Amino acid sequence: MTPIPFKAVAVDMDGTFEDDNKQFDHYRFEQVLTKLREQKVHFIVSSGRPLSRLRQDFFEFLDRIDIIADNGSILTKDNQVIARHVFTYKTGIKLINFIQTNYPQIEIVASGLDSAYLNKRASTNFKKLMHFFYPNIDEIANLLDLPTSDSLTKLTLSCSSELANEIEKKFNADNTERIHCTTSGFDNIDIMPVNVNKGQGIKFFLRYFEIEPEELIAFGDGMNDKEMIELAGYSYAMENGDERLKKIAKYEAPSNNKMGVLQVLEE
Repeated sequence: MTPIPFKAVAVDMDGTFEDDNKQFDHYRFEQVLTKLREQKVHFIVSSGRPLSRLRQDFFEFLDRIDIIADNGSILTKDNQVIARHVFTYKTGIKLINFIQTNYPQIEIVASGLDSAYLNKRASTNFKKLMHFFYPNIDEIANLLDLPTSDSLTKLTLSCSSELANEIEKKFNADNTERIHCTTSGFDNIDIMPVNVNKGQGIKFFLRYFEIEPEELIAFGDGMNDKEMIELAGYSYAMENGDERLKKIAKYEAPSNNKMGVLQVLEE
């Protein structure tokens, strides 16, 4: 058998591993995952999706994969959380208040370790989308009344990248606990603690498994995959991906609707 030239696989979800109908071929993945594990290759799902959604997506594989959720805020191995990066409660509430006061047109989901939280008055379309990605979501009257028992991992906003950049710049100018904005992977913006991203999550796992970046193969489609793609020795942008990411990646994979990740791994 020809040895596999990498020791870890990292895949984004939306626009990468799943097709546009939010599906992937479970049978084909089972075959690929089995062969990877036979050669002791780790499979890492790296997504902007919350952990609750990813646990549903991969329910039959959870004991055989590793997960980076919320764009790097939560890491799991064998379905157990092994690392997390969260806002302090004070900063989380301050950030929500800053956005609601200065940008009242923006809709917000606050993602915690226990639940996600959405304003009851949010639009129907935003609620529908967020209920898919956050299956454990709670609708509450005021996001400033988040339970103190939960820890805030990120905010998801309905706004443009230009407006997100403005929010990041203005909030960071007046606060020592800084934030970072990136695309969520489903046409919204995620806000995380500064220096939290998929690349940092991948670095954690590589150190954990004693694997070099040159031994990583990674697949992505958007600019929230940038750090992960830059890190990998074998980096693939999807055919359907952001043209900016294609300029960073070394290779191109067939589109997500053709199960491009599985095609490359099968080959």
